[in-house]
Amino acid sequence: MSVATEGLEEIQIKVTRETKQASLINQVLTYIEESLKKLTPEEKQDVVTIDLSAYKLDNVVVRETIHDNYNAEIIGEHMFIKYDSKKKEKIHRRLANSAEAHNQNWDVDANGMCTDNNGNEFLPDVGVWFQMPTQAQQTRPIAEQCPLPDVWVEVFYNRDPDRSRALTNIAFVQQQNLGIEFIGIALPYSTNTFQQNPNPGIATTPANPLANQNARPFIAPYIIHWDVNNVPVYYRINWNEHLVLRCGWVLEFNIVLNVLAM
Repeated sequence: MSVATEGLEEIQIKVTRETKQASLINQVLTYIEESLKKLTPEEKQDVVTIDLSAYKLDNVVVRETIHDNYNAEIIGEHMFIKYDSKKKEKIHRRLANSAEAHNQNWDVDANGMCTDNNGNEFLPDVGVWFQMPTQAQQTRPIAEQCPLPDVWVEVFYNRDPDRSRALTNIAFVQQQNLGIEFIGIALPYSTNTFQQNPNPGIATTPANPLANQNARPFIAPYIIHWDVNNVPVYYRINWNEHLVLRCGWVLEFNIVLNVLAM
């Protein structure tokens, strides 16, 4: 076989592969769009789950395309799209700013993509990496497998499926990564005006766990901080209090409450 013939065959193989890839991308995106169209407005609140088990998702370009179009998590054979409110996104941003101010050597992201060793893709609401991921991991986090963060914050409304999705994610990751420090922040799902700070400007004090510190409160806002043994400890979010995390970052409760009181 001549060199020219070999070169032509390689081109044909590449074209065939790219054609199949484009076809799969089109099939998956069409299926996702059709699935979303079937949902009622109420079903498109907080978190939407789409079953992708009918498709083979071992192609990195396919997964990157899904993420580019929907900014979604893919865990196992399911895709999760989070519909965050403006208040939640404000809290994400302000928490990330707080963490960056605490340690400027950290890499801090709000909704930054990362992956586990099995190729599952996660979007922590706030993630803190003590060591900066590589340039390749920051640019193509799915293809280059950006690692999970050292500190992981989830902000969710105190109702399902938002709450259950966040807690399920944390429990799933804890099975593989015992060293991550997890924080969950539960918000009240209400359009009522939240009370203003009764004593603005005073120094904040350390928060105390609830009397039954391992029992989830019924009423938000509250914080869950998983201790070194991954046991959840609950705190009421009160004005002018803070929680010192194991990493040293002081999580000011007023960051959350100031947004709720807007």
